[in-house]
Amino acid sequence: MSPALRQILAVLACTFGLICLTGQLNHALAPFGLTLEVAGLLCAFAGLRLEFSRAFTVALLTGFLVDAGTPVGFGRHAFLFGLMVCLLSRVRFRLPREETLVGVVTALFINLACFVVTGFVALGSLPDTTSGALRLLADLLVSQLFIALIGPWFFALQLRALAFAGASPATAIRRYA
Repeated sequence: MSPALRQILAVLACTFGLICLTGQLNHALAPFGLTLEVAGLLCAFAGLRLEFSRAFTVALLTGFLVDAGTPVGFGRHAFLFGLMVCLLSRVRFRLPREETLVGVVTALFINLACFVVTGFVALGSLPDTTSGALRLLADLLVSQLFIALIGPWFFALQLRALAFAGASPATAIRRYA
């Protein structure tokens, strides 16, 4: 198996685990009317540390996996995750990509951007936009706090999974790869 495929599969295994964990936490938070969104964590590591083609593949497959479990139009998350990885690939060379704090902050910004885009789409279909906006704001605050708390662990998990798979990301990614 090629190192590229091992990288993709290792990162996908970790993202699948995070999707399952988030689903269980959303089930536990349902009585409080809260929902966790972790799109930033699902895209940030691959976008920062993997070559573009591998990161884009991971983003699309992760988006399709999220789309399969949510009641939205199929391909919405895949498009959004792919777009976020494309945007991140344009600026990642200006960032110290190996730093965990930079990865977590990047995940927070990506999550905010994804949340705003999906929030504007969702607000149009709600009967009462004021209460819907307050619920979305509460979801955003809880999601950002969750990402800030779990982000370092998730980045370390992905690094260990790549090391276990024997496909650690190269520290020097080509500029336009």
